[in-house]
Amino acid sequence: MVNNILKKYKKILSLIILLLVMLITTYIIKYYFKPFLSMIIMFLIANPVYKFMIKINIPDKIAGALSIVIINILLILILLYLGSGIFDIFQKIYLTNIENINKFIQDIYSALNLDIKNIKIGKSVLSIINQESIRRGALTTGEGVIAYFIGNISAFFVLVDREKLRELILILFPKDIMLKIKKQKENFSQMFIIEIILVLISTLEIIIGFSILRISNPFILGILCGALDILPYVGTIIVFIPIIIYNIIMKNFLLAFGLMCLYILVQVIREILEAKFLSDKLDIHPLLVLISIYIGVEVFGILGILVGPMYSILAKEIIYSSS
Repeated sequence: MVNNILKKYKKILSLIILLLVMLITTYIIKYYFKPFLSMIIMFLIANPVYKFMIKINIPDKIAGALSIVIINILLILILLYLGSGIFDIFQKIYLTNIENINKFIQDIYSALNLDIKNIKIGKSVLSIINQESIRRGALTTGEGVIAYFIGNISAFFVLVDREKLRELILILFPKDIMLKIKKQKENFSQMFIIEIILVLISTLEIIIGFSILRISNPFILGILCGALDILPYVGTIIVFIPIIIYNIIMKNFLLAFGLMCLYILVQVIREILEAKFLSDKLDIHPLLVLISIYIGVEVFGILGILVGPMYSILAKEIIYSSS
């Protein structure tokens, strides 16, 4: 009786078990192993460099270390370039429009019937930037630096000892599960590639849009938007909102409206392309892809972008398997 029930509902039970495993694994990674994401990203970026060095007969450990160092140097240079460009942009805006900004603030206070003289800005700022907030910020920054550092070290060992790690995984996990994962390895790789392509497309759209709207430094701002595009919900909006507010202050309402339209257009195109690309590559309906991404992001944040579609891929394999 029990065997018949298990056989009848085998696929449903398998889907539930898979869901629980992915939920627990992702939860552990998110809250107890924060370096995981930086490790994966560093590994994916450094892997081509590592393979190239191995081809030219550089010892594996030296190749692994050099790959990590080279990627970090490139990232630092990019950050310095973007940081310098962003600082110059804000400095230019501040110096050239300080009077207009002050006038706008005064107009707001006047509209709200507030007396600027009686507002103690210093105390307000101090109430926000207090000892507790500084301590939390320092802790968060420290944790981020440590996580990134550990992620780099982990990426090095994954690069150098990947075969040993593969053997260990084969010992720990059942053979049939590993065969299914191996079968879907290409799909997982395609997911990463698709996300990179989508980021590049969004970056190009934003650069072109900013250029058409004659926004200063469209290239730097576009690259920054592209880098932030991997963050769900709060990605490119971090760049768009200040620019929109600035143009409203400057009474460039048409330009502000154009920026709003550009942001909406970029997001809509991204969602459509993401669903289309993933559904075509993974042979899954676009609606299911969108739902899986949405639920994944809601539950796990940035990790959900990958976890949601991954579950869909493995679930499809279970549902359509012959056994």
